[in-house]
Order: sequence, then C-alpha cells, then structure tokens
Amino acid sequence: MSTVLASTLSEAPVMCTDGTELGTVRNLTMTVETGELEWVLVTPLHNDVSTEFDRADDGTIRIPATRVVGLDDYLMIDGRNSTA
Repeated sequence: MSTVLASTLSEAPVMCTDGTELGTVRNLTMTVETGELEWVLVTPLHNDVSTEFDRADDGTIRIPATRVVGLDDYLMIDGRNSTA
C-alpha cells in the first residue's frame, strides 16, 4: 500500500475483501521509532459483527496492519479467515 496520511483514515469505513463491512476506523497505532503502522482500531458497525480479530475491552476491533490490503472508498482488510 502506498503512503497515506493518518488523518485520511480517520472515520474511514472498513470492509473485508469478502465484502463484510466491519465498521469505521477509530484510531491507529504505530511504532514511534519507525513510523510503521501496527494496528488499525475499528469501531464495529454493530455489536454482533463477528470476526477473527481480537477485541479490546470497549468492543473495538483490533486489526493487524499487515492485513490492510488497500484504500479506496473503504479501508480494505484481508478477511480470508473472517467468520462474518
């Protein structure tokens, strides 16, 4: 994926490559030393969104940055193992 400003991703809708809509970008985490993206934190579309990804205590879906495959109208996530 090419370089993208983090502000571009704020509130971006998130979808798995299988077409499952997960929610919207809530926040991002990155390595301070390198600037490399680590996690995309997603507010789920609704509480019963089922995915293979871990959730934080507040229900936020934690998606490893390595699963991001593209950005267009949605932030696209490789959902090959998604149970949704």
